[in-house]
Amino acid sequence: MWLGLGVSAIALVLALVGINIHQAVETLARADYIFLLPAVLGVLAYLLARSARWRILLGPGVSLARCFWVTNVGYLVSNILPFRLGDPARAVVIGRDGGISTAAALSTVVVERVLDMLMVVALLAGITPFMGGVGGAVGAGAVAGGAALVALGVLFALALRPDWGRRAVRWALARLPRLDGERWAGALDGLFEGLAPLRSGRTGLALLGWSVISWAAVVFVYQALLRAFLPQPPALAAPFLVCVLGLGMAVPSSPGAVGVFHAIARYGLTVPFGVPVGQAVTVAFGAHAFQYILTCLLGLVGLARESLSLSWLRAQVANVEEVE
Repeated sequence: MWLGLGVSAIALVLALVGINIHQAVETLARADYIFLLPAVLGVLAYLLARSARWRILLGPGVSLARCFWVTNVGYLVSNILPFRLGDPARAVVIGRDGGISTAAALSTVVVERVLDMLMVVALLAGITPFMGGVGGAVGAGAVAGGAALVALGVLFALALRPDWGRRAVRWALARLPRLDGERWAGALDGLFEGLAPLRSGRTGLALLGWSVISWAAVVFVYQALLRAFLPQPPALAAPFLVCVLGLGMAVPSSPGAVGVFHAIARYGLTVPFGVPVGQAVTVAFGAHAFQYILTCLLGLVGLARESLSLSWLRAQVANVEEVE
């Protein structure tokens, strides 16, 4: 937690250094806030596409509506609690009725994250030939893409041969002293249940299709947000911001990625596109506030629909983290 807070504090200083206050205020005053309306629609489209993809992984026993609201609960938890517990929180909530185990739900979250990384890397590869001076981002994308491909290969292998994973888990647990290996192995077996959808080629194509739709919606959201604050945003600024923010969110940070988001967004606009510092910082803070408030509101509705409290959810997620 302290590492994340420290990184966020340093990033926040980097985001604000050299800012022209007058320019920032002028950017806010001249902003065309009507573009926040299509941005809201884009966020909803993104969340629906992610929910449809997650439902494919969870199976038909879970409704699309429930996937949507539980997804928003996950964003709420990541926004206000430390350690980025949003994904374990989703698994806990979706598994509490017994229809699907929490361990199986956790494995679907892993698949989602790998698919997201592949989408970010593919998008970065598609736009970098038309940009200059982004070698560092390309290098980071190449490393992340290679890791994502390896992870996806491992997930497919475990989906096709779950017995390999179970044997590996038992082998590792047997070498840990003073541990009831068989009991823990039984608890962890559920992780491989969530990989079952990857055995179908048709399901894999559906997952890929919804991934493309969800990330296209993200690009649309950032294009609308940029247009709200910049009269003529650079043509490739929106997809580039999506890529660098997607890669940069792996950095430890405070809840809500405060500071880290702002620094990445600022330099993602100033360095390759030459956007003035005051305008870039205004876009960074405006985009973060917009997404933060919207996802928190949707998450609160999701909590109410599930009849849950944050304190209960935090305690349950802590138990899951101990098991992991």
